[in-house]
Amino acid sequence: MTAEGLRADVVIIGCGGLGSAAAAELARRGRTVVAFDTFEPLHDRGSSHGTERIVRAAYTDLMYTELARDSFEGWRALEEETQTTLLTICGGIDTGYLEELDMINANLVSAGVPCEMLDTGEAMRRFPGFRFEWPVLWQPTAGTVHADDALRAFQRVAVECGADLRFSHRVTSIDVHADGATVRAGDVEVSAPVVLVTAGAWADKVLDGHVVLPELTVTDEQVFFYQPLFDMRWPTFITRTVPEMYGLPTPDGLVKAGGHYEGAVCDPDDRQGHDSAARELVSAWIAANVPWLDPTPVKSTTCLYATYPDEDFVIDRVGPLVLG
Repeated sequence: MTAEGLRADVVIIGCGGLGSAAAAELARRGRTVVAFDTFEPLHDRGSSHGTERIVRAAYTDLMYTELARDSFEGWRALEEETQTTLLTICGGIDTGYLEELDMINANLVSAGVPCEMLDTGEAMRRFPGFRFEWPVLWQPTAGTVHADDALRAFQRVAVECGADLRFSHRVTSIDVHADGATVRAGDVEVSAPVVLVTAGAWADKVLDGHVVLPELTVTDEQVFFYQPLFDMRWPTFITRTVPEMYGLPTPDGLVKAGGHYEGAVCDPDDRQGHDSAARELVSAWIAANVPWLDPTPVKSTTCLYATYPDEDFVIDRVGPLVLG
């Protein structure tokens, strides 16, 4: 079969959160964009699915604090552009080792993000659904973003501005040449001066033979959903201890919780499924630290982490290939 030959300004590989946002922004700027994703729209095999993700500016690195602070303007602009509600501002708490909380507090203050340090007594008075062993850093402007709706919004903007998004198209080859690169996916070939790879856990597979990447570790993280026992406006919460745990309210009234970097290393194309040990770990932590939740989860899901050794994002370019 002869491949359908196309030309574009940019080819994007991977239409999760990063790829869809890039497609929208490039199309807004008048670039011709063709984007591929291996799976169907709004699939649950990667890292961008579901109804909630934490949004906050609480980082030990000031650069990330400032970037996260500025991202709220972008979310509000996308809400206005698409007439969609994406953010839920419920506030966020970080608790754990005081040295780390002090670093985060200093960065928030430097970036002009509202925050307040609470001792354990005051924290439990304000948030009776928790037990705290450490001070609490309260951030009233933190909250959640509706992940699936954000993908829909980015993809809608991209398409309305002329981008060609092709789902269920696995990229099988990238041919780098003097004029850029040619990407093949099924019976489609697209040539462009720039190829943006936002493939997440699949980045090393997509770029194999083209770019030497830092070691990418992919883990299959298990997250669980718990039923509140009492009415409370639940904030997002992160415990900066060992193990590191997190949680956040969901649109349907549950609270999602999981362990950070507690999942098993996996191949993104060959995942083992749910882990009973992870369920026991998270549920035991909930029972001990969040008594206003029933510690028996009502459902669960998985999420892939794709992590480089320093936990930073990689944004770089080698010839026509850009990694996001």
